[in-house]
Amino acid sequence: MGNPSPKTPYKNWPNDAAFSTSTTSPTPTELKIIGTFPPSTAGTFFRTGPGQHKVDTPKGPYIRSHWFDGFSQIHRFQIIPIIDDGNENGNAGSCRVVYTSRSQVDELLEEARRGGNLDNYITFGQKRDPCISLFGKVMAVFRSGVPATGRKSASNVGVTVRPSMPGMPGGTVTTLTDANQIQYMDLDTLEPVGVTEQSGLHPDLKGPISCAHAAYDPVTGDLYNYNLDMGRSATYRIFRTSATTSKTEIIATISGAGVKPAYLHSFFLSEDFVILCIWPMYFTGYGASILWERNIIDALKFNPNAESKWYVIDRKGSRGIVATFTSPAFFSFHTVNAFQEENGDGTVDVVCDIIQFPDDYVVRNLYYENVLSTGSGQAVHEGARPDLVRYKLSSIPRKGTKKGVAAAEVVKKTEGAGELPTINPTYATKKHRYAYGIVDRGYSSFMDGLAKTDLETGEIKYWGREPKPHTPSEAVFVPDGTDESEDAGYLLSVVFDGEKGTSYLVCLRATDMTEVGRAECDHPISIGLHGVHLKDTNL
Repeated sequence: MGNPSPKTPYKNWPNDAAFSTSTTSPTPTELKIIGTFPPSTAGTFFRTGPGQHKVDTPKGPYIRSHWFDGFSQIHRFQIIPIIDDGNENGNAGSCRVVYTSRSQVDELLEEARRGGNLDNYITFGQKRDPCISLFGKVMAVFRSGVPATGRKSASNVGVTVRPSMPGMPGGTVTTLTDANQIQYMDLDTLEPVGVTEQSGLHPDLKGPISCAHAAYDPVTGDLYNYNLDMGRSATYRIFRTSATTSKTEIIATISGAGVKPAYLHSFFLSEDFVILCIWPMYFTGYGASILWERNIIDALKFNPNAESKWYVIDRKGSRGIVATFTSPAFFSFHTVNAFQEENGDGTVDVVCDIIQFPDDYVVRNLYYENVLSTGSGQAVHEGARPDLVRYKLSSIPRKGTKKGVAAAEVVKKTEGAGELPTINPTYATKKHRYAYGIVDRGYSSFMDGLAKTDLETGEIKYWGREPKPHTPSEAVFVPDGTDESEDAGYLLSVVFDGEKGTSYLVCLRATDMTEVGRAECDHPISIGLHGVHLKDTNL
């Protein structure tokens, strides 16, 4: 019998190559520019996330089953102004784009190629052999899921990226995940330098879980995050690391009866507060199930009958938890922004925007079999589309604490805003009008466009389709420096062209979501998770 005919991509929207790429570009490569990258986009744009998910081994292919477990890569786009030197090819007023990328898990890949047992590692959602013996499961609990000390490229840490993270060595780029691991790599070569844990920042940060989306004070650059220690009573330690001194202090602790360990991928930062919302996506067995299951998904259970609890924490004084709120159950990956409104009576309201799902269906829908255009699963979109929900936490005192537990009020709900939200970074902790996201309108097995949501009018503008099968990644906002309006700037997104099988960096004008320019690569770039743009090319 001959080889089976290839499966037709779902709705003729190919995307497999963008989830399977093993190509890296450790040597900086200049990309072909079509259109213009305005001078205000100059800087360095970093992206990180899963790369390839298949490795050939002596036993046959080793395949990662969940998108979040793909072998991580880091990507760098250096956007460099073109200086008019008087030559006819000067093209002043635009920028060059130079691309570099590197695998961050060479040791892990090599272990897989040798046929090593990667099931010993704790992953986000790797499916295990259902026939594994009880003895095998018990033995797995006693094996560490963390690579041995010194194995700097064996930890799959690649959800968010940040150059010059407070508390980390100078001249490095840092990546985080939802485990208590921090990977850092050389700023110039992108080569992994080391892996550490939060206990290196403060000895009490010893819990196994943290937040991939650390928050940063837009004025001081100080880092905020939490550390989750598990047991019969969960303990959340919220901490701050100074950008100037690198010292870390714990500013609040949430523990006691009724506090349960939950999977929280992000939280809020307002001008004066950290807001930690614990939605009821709980770790079972007091967290011990992570060791038993060897992955996060199978250790979690969503409780639709439980409440989401909102803790408001003083981040500029020493009051700790100043107010507590509740709302009905929901699940979220990403918060958008939080800002404060004065009441004139010594209290403030905190307004929180969040991308919200009714339950945890989306987590279990992101297996490769579902997101690949030729995957074996069904592209079921209902239940995986979120709403952008605005909550109000009312009457939080400037002094003392708010007694009792109040209800978090839903102010508005917007459908179609998408996921992986970003805003103009100069509006972080301030009242904002626009949010940008990556959307699933049902045209493909994954995402099919970018959206700009006007939170005042509810209007949504889209980029993408035409009906060309181009799959974008998260859009990052770059202000144009004029401050003329909140949306005065550009969006950068890495897009996979399903027709050509290659990728490009697109630059969109944020005001009207139209394309200004693109930088074309001659190979596919993996659809990653998150990125950051910094204006200073010297970082």
